[in-house]
Amino acid sequence: MKSNLHVLVAEKTQRDGKRVTLRGLARDLEISTYTIYALADNKLNEYPRDVLEKICNYFECEVGDLLVMREE
Repeated sequence: MKSNLHVLVAEKTQRDGKRVTLRGLARDLEISTYTIYALADNKLNEYPRDVLEKICNYFECEVGDLLVMREE
């Protein structure tokens, strides 16, 4: 399972014309920057439910858009 967070951030930046960053996302959602970067860089072994909910609400997406199955 891989995080698609970098893609969602890039798409939102392109769509809204306003630069979205992982640090800004963490601040806006009141999530630690460590957690956001770890999720984006696929370094989490467990995904906190509240974090997934906040991110999905922010991007107006489903969990399947954020976390995708990819073969390594």
